[in-house]
Amino acid sequence: INHKMNFKETLQKIEESQAYTKFKEQNPNAELCAGFFILDFLESNDTKQSIDYKTEENIFTFYINKHNEIFMKQDRLLDESTRPKLKKINPEIKVEVDELKGIAGTNALDNGISAKIHKIIAVLQNYNGSITNDEDKIVWNLTCMLDGLIILNIIIDADTGKILKFNRKSMMDMIKKR
Repeated sequence: INHKMNFKETLQKIEESQAYTKFKEQNPNAELCAGFFILDFLESNDTKQSIDYKTEENIFTFYINKHNEIFMKQDRLLDESTRPKLKKINPEIKVEVDELKGIAGTNALDNGISAKIHKIIAVLQNYNGSITNDEDKIVWNLTCMLDGLIILNIIIDADTGKILKFNRKSMMDMIKKR
């Protein structure tokens, strides 16, 4: 159903929609703050794409469904004291959604992991922390699910494609922690 799914195309499609135009009239100060994609490489092809905007107190998520219709959902911003603040992102990124599997796969191989990638949850966000020397960077934050219950968390600089963080976990580790 879904053709090549990229952030800029998704953004453009959403921002050209009536739902968005109406939203923007009511919320002229809303800022683009995240892109969320689920890339499913199995038969089920449970692919999702959405884009988040925020105002002072709310977050608005625009989805594109299978029938190419656009929906908006509104949530209150959660108490920010415990969570990293959602910051505005610049949509002019160089690394696109369709390149993520290749980057993740190459990186997994460099780390001796040849298992097949089943699914990637990719969040485009403004990130800062020790791995960015506390600089704000627009990154792709990936959670990759592979054969053999391997889970990789990979953070990719969305401008350079550089890997900022690579972490391997297994599903079993996550179950044990509970």
